[in-house]
Amino acid sequence: MEAQEMTIDLRVFSLHIIKNALYVLSDRIDGHISSLADEKAMVTLLPTGVNLDSTEAERTFNQALIAASVNEHAFEAAAPIRNYLAQTALSITTQSQQTLADFAASLGQQPVAAQHAGAAGEHVNITAPEFETASTPTQAGNRAVIEEDLGRALLFVDTRRYHLSEVLWAAHTARHTLSCGVDYLAGNRLVVRLHPLTQSADLASLVSCFEYWLAIAVEQPR
Repeated sequence: MEAQEMTIDLRVFSLHIIKNALYVLSDRIDGHISSLADEKAMVTLLPTGVNLDSTEAERTFNQALIAASVNEHAFEAAAPIRNYLAQTALSITTQSQQTLADFAASLGQQPVAAQHAGAAGEHVNITAPEFETASTPTQAGNRAVIEEDLGRALLFVDTRRYHLSEVLWAAHTARHTLSCGVDYLAGNRLVVRLHPLTQSADLASLVSCFEYWLAIAVEQPR
């Protein structure tokens, strides 16, 4: 299959938009940025999908660039809401969790996970000692637990680095690749439950995929 080379004007599509489009199409197109110069990016596209030639690959990539740009503009339009969430959501949830913790303590029970509104019945209940021994650090500075028996991965987000609004945006954007649920745990911890959409998916790869979108969310203009 012949590779197709494209020149993208970085004044029209920023670098992270190009990377976003390449990632979205990675299951059908082997693409990479070969060079950057004079506010232009040279992109090489090699189709890997069935019934996808070089011309169709270029057309598909252009569509992905437009879609990524639309998502970015929609994200910018919601900036006031994101800022409000970032400033209030965690503090409100922390207060609610503290109330639940106090109530549980009065009954001589251990605090349990407080789920976000509208969440499914599934929950996460990992205490601090268990968390330290069961979780492993990720490349993005979070911690993860792979639960093979439950068919899921848990990503414990560092809330000092990532806002709730960014976690929610990443979960929404990744919905075509994996299934996400967001919970709040005692100790000001956000945990994202990651489920594969197919049984053959590697659970560890779900963490990398979600953290990719989380990084994109952080890069979005405020």
